[in-house]
This record gives sequence, C-alpha cells and structure tokens, in this order.
Amino acid sequence: MKENPMTDNSATTGSSEVSSGASASSGGTAPAKEIGVIDRSAAILTALQDSPMTAAEVCRRLGYSKSTTYRLLADLRTHRFIVRDNNGLLRLGPFPGRRSIATTNSVLEHLRTLTSESVQLWVRVGEDRVCVRNVEADHELRVSRSVGTVLPLVDGGSGALALCGPGNPQEFYATKQARVKGTASASVAFTVGGAILALCVSYPLTREPDNVAGAYRTVLGQAAVELKALLDDSEELAVLRDIARLALGAKVREG
Repeated sequence: MKENPMTDNSATTGSSEVSSGASASSGGTAPAKEIGVIDRSAAILTALQDSPMTAAEVCRRLGYSKSTTYRLLADLRTHRFIVRDNNGLLRLGPFPGRRSIATTNSVLEHLRTLTSESVQLWVRVGEDRVCVRNVEADHELRVSRSVGTVLPLVDGGSGALALCGPGNPQEFYATKQARVKGTASASVAFTVGGAILALCVSYPLTREPDNVAGAYRTVLGQAAVELKALLDDSEELAVLRDIARLALGAKVREG
C-alpha cells in the first residue's frame, strides 16, 4: 500500500473548487452561474415526479425554450430516465433507481459525518473523470464539485491519481493544491462492473488534518468496499454511467 506524497502544485484553473465549486467564501450564497444541462435535466425529472405531463407542459412549467426542452427530453428518453406512455404523457422511467441511489448516498453521507468534509464519487470515462455523486460539508467554507462536472485526468488531484491507479481501495492518494490553490483532497479507487470509480474527500487547507492518511485512509477504504458491494450488479451502476455520458455529451455540445 503506497501513499502518494502530498504535492504542493498551485493550480490556476478557470474555476475554484472552494464553496460549491465556485469560489472561496466564509458565508453567504455562492456566486450565481449559468444553469447547466445537468441542472435542467434534474428540474425536468423533479417536475415529472409530481405528475406526468406533455413536452409542451414541461416547457411552460420550467420556462425553457422549446429547442432546449425537446433536446433534453430526447436525451432523457434515450437513457430511460423518462418514458412516454400511451397517452403521450412523459413519466419517470426505470432510472434513476431511487432506492439504490438513496442507499449509496447514505454511504457518502456517513463518510461526510465521519470526516466533516465534502465527499464526491467520480467515474473514469476515457481520459476524463465525471462527478456522479456529491455530498457537501456543512461548513460555510467548503470544497465541492457539482454532479456532472467533467475534468481531464491530466489536471491532477487525488481523484485523478486514484482513477489512474489499479483500482484497489487499499491504495490511498492525497494531494494539496494540485488543481486549485487553498484546497486539498484524499481519495481511494475501486472497480465494479468494468468501471473504475474514485471516492474523494475534499477540504480547504485551513482544515487539513495533521495526519491526512491517519484521518482518511481507513474510512475511505471502508466506504469504498461498501460502495463496491452495493453497486455490484445493481441498477444504479448503469445510472452512474448514464450521468457520465450525459455530462460528457453536454461538454461536447458546449464546445
């Protein structure tokens, strides 16, 4: 079991991971930003959870343009997040497997309780990684990434290092300031169903433990083993892959 040395490489990226992935903040609301494809898709799914409706009704309820709404609905239908019934109404489809998602989120939430920091689950897709689950810390100053965030593996960070490794939960990776100044993270990876995922705890340097490995290695490894068992041959693994595909597709369309 090898622990990667803590790095001290300042990053000058276009977006910060501090305070909901936007900027450092000691309070208040995170800066407003353009609602992305994942946010709009989530809004559609939430609306359809209340009641089935036509595509036109979705447009009116959410206030999106017809072209945007129809494109998102087509993507959601392709991946079976929604289906059209015999009456022409759109309903929630067989995904997102709400029971298994709640179970998986409970693992991340428990890890957040143990560490008091934000927790993300990343999936490797080619030479990129996609955030497919995020549970934010309760601190006003926190490090986070939105679900659907796509980052190239070459950008570094403990999650990227873990995803480039053998996928053994016993292998622990920790970095500081690898991507964004003032932030640090610790990760382990695991494989399931042919996919490699990384479980990551991210935090501001101001709250970095004196012994990072001592604080995070065991709890991350245990949570990764639990997630592997939950996702093995489960519906949610397909859901996570769909989220990753949708996010990558959105990134390509946005250029």
